[in-house]
Amino acid sequence: MTLSHEVDVAAFGDYLELDDGTKLYCRHDGIRHDGPPVLLLHGNRDNHSHFAELAQRLSRSYHTVAVDFRGHGLSSKRECPLTLERLVADVLALCDHRGYDRVVLCGHSLGSVVGMLVAHERPGLVTRMVLMGTAATFELKFKRPPAPDDEAAFAALIDDANRRAAPLFFHPHHPEVAARVTACWSTITPAAHRGLTALRHPDLRGVVEQIAPRALLIAGEHDRCTTPDQARWMHAHLPDSELFVVPDTAHFMYLEEPDLVASRVLRFLEAER
Repeated sequence: MTLSHEVDVAAFGDYLELDDGTKLYCRHDGIRHDGPPVLLLHGNRDNHSHFAELAQRLSRSYHTVAVDFRGHGLSSKRECPLTLERLVADVLALCDHRGYDRVVLCGHSLGSVVGMLVAHERPGLVTRMVLMGTAATFELKFKRPPAPDDEAAFAALIDDANRRAAPLFFHPHHPEVAARVTACWSTITPAAHRGLTALRHPDLRGVVEQIAPRALLIAGEHDRCTTPDQARWMHAHLPDSELFVVPDTAHFMYLEEPDLVASRVLRFLEAER
């Protein structure tokens, strides 16, 4: 049997090295499709792998780029402040490096905040936005304590924080999602933990009212972290938006009902064409 040297590649991963030496990992799917790429921006302590199911479905029609924020996933885990300004600058640096002059932003939780700030900072870059588990103002209903120096004590701290977070983030009908996400949270490094515990959600009420791209807001019906009421407020104040509340889901609605969420996102994006 003869193997062809021409490999038909539909996906790949790569790194972008930033000016400060940080390396951002990106997973690309559906790379043969033309048009603005769909940037997938994950939440606090999550990573690109949470978008695997969504990317698989979207990449049949779109080029998707799932980004690991600095301190997360396969990106550099340097000891540096994890500010929103820095995360926004990283996304813009990625767009500049890749030559993306038009993008669709699909963000979940922290990723939705970064997406809104990117759209606000660089008008004209973002064609459409999908904001999942989002809010204009937010404060976590429990506080993660500082990271101790001892490795075993840090692991115990993370386990305890994950246990206390579970009722806010997860739906009891989807234990597999809770197990998957908390396993990811358990890989966070002490340096990233310090940066993330210092990160504060800004008051975006003024920003929301100035966001120009059409937006699809997706909320989990039983999300106690970023509630459907917060999404309804966003819907009422965004100049051009749609709202979809996913039944019987919580904060990770796109993992709990991937087919339902993906079909709604595709319908929203296809209306642009």
